[in-house]
Amino acid sequence: MQALTLALVLGSLQQALAAPIVVTRSHTADAVTVTDTYTTLTNTHTAPTVEILVSDGVTYTFTLTDATYTEGITFTSFVNKDEPVTTAAVTVDQETTDGAETSTGATTTLQPVTTADATTEATTDAGANTDADAAEATTEANNEATTSPAAQTSSSATRVTTTLQAPAAAATEIATLSTTTSSQAATTSSATSTAASGALTARPTAIVYSPYNSDSTCKDFDTVKSDLKLISSTGISKIRVYGTDCNSINTVLPNAASFGLTVNQGFWISGDGADSIDDAVDAIISYGSKNGWGVFDFITVGNEAVQAGYVSVSELISKISSVRSKFEAAGYSGKFTTSEPPVIFEKNPTLCTADVDFIGVNPHAYFDTYSSAATAGTFVKGQVEIVKKYCPDIDIMVTETGYPSAGIQNGGNIPSKANQKIAIAAILSEMDNDVTILSTFNDYWKDPGAYGIEQSFGVIDLFE
Repeated sequence: MQALTLALVLGSLQQALAAPIVVTRSHTADAVTVTDTYTTLTNTHTAPTVEILVSDGVTYTFTLTDATYTEGITFTSFVNKDEPVTTAAVTVDQETTDGAETSTGATTTLQPVTTADATTEATTDAGANTDADAAEATTEANNEATTSPAAQTSSSATRVTTTLQAPAAAATEIATLSTTTSSQAATTSSATSTAASGALTARPTAIVYSPYNSDSTCKDFDTVKSDLKLISSTGISKIRVYGTDCNSINTVLPNAASFGLTVNQGFWISGDGADSIDDAVDAIISYGSKNGWGVFDFITVGNEAVQAGYVSVSELISKISSVRSKFEAAGYSGKFTTSEPPVIFEKNPTLCTADVDFIGVNPHAYFDTYSSAATAGTFVKGQVEIVKKYCPDIDIMVTETGYPSAGIQNGGNIPSKANQKIAIAAILSEMDNDVTILSTFNDYWKDPGAYGIEQSFGVIDLFE
């Protein structure tokens, strides 16, 4: 009875307190998979094209900031001594692969700067190349290397094989034909015109003369007289000067007249534009009016001024007409011209219609990586033929060409004294001697330039 009562009391108490009843529930959800994805981005940066040139044990590296990224050209020269090659009709002095002896089995690898539209493979003889100083006429941008490889020249001692593979970036310009012409032989019979003494028997129509000493000072009257006497004694009858600098009006002109030399008198248009020649024009007119015009072979208004960007084609044409009018008013009745690399006439055929009597071109085989010393003559002649396509109604004269005796290899061109003689002989042969050769002496007053050749065009010793 007591127990029942206690239970009733406890039940009533629990109901009164409304104590919560704990209910436990279990819930299991489906598994969820979370995947984190990480992406790795790779940025590729192409470094500038680098040209590495090796010459006489010295390595030169140039960054070509304007070059187009393509696969490079690799030139590999294999020199096999005592292996005769007879592929041309005439035997000429063999090109040397350096300034001294050729080592058996020597291999030279060089990646030059050139333009090629397709993969080309050719076998050429090694030669030499050319580049320009702002003061006188040879410019790196003279030529665009898109010409065809020339054929081998016969040899009885050394064979040099150059293999070209794949196109590369362009840095120079050479006028090019729309159709490819293969050279059958690098030289002709008169390329053998080397006398026993080592001198050439052929003579150019004219030679470039500069009145500067090696230390950049000006030569005095007597030194110029001695130089021009030497030129005259070789049988060369004309000289080319690029301006009136270094007092040349009072040293070069009277001495030239005394030795019966005539002068291609130039007016150097500088970066100051077409009017930069005005004082020089007035000075030459004054000289001619007082002393007569007989010393002048012809007048050249500007040398590679369009190529250098100093004047536009229209500005040059206008200046030529202005200068001509002044000279003719003063009594001069001779001829006028202007000189540019062949490619300038190809790109600007209106220049062919300027008030000139003939076109002056400055072709240099050194800048064509497919050329060599032995093929320098066919290269120069080919460039003249190209210009004739764009200037068919006017005569064309080679007012500057040559070959360096020292400097850096450029493709098949290897500067050396022996190769210089081969190149000059080939040029004279192909052009029937009707060219102006750069230069009388080595111009040590000039900067050697990027290719190390600008000081090394002197050739007077080849004609003594």
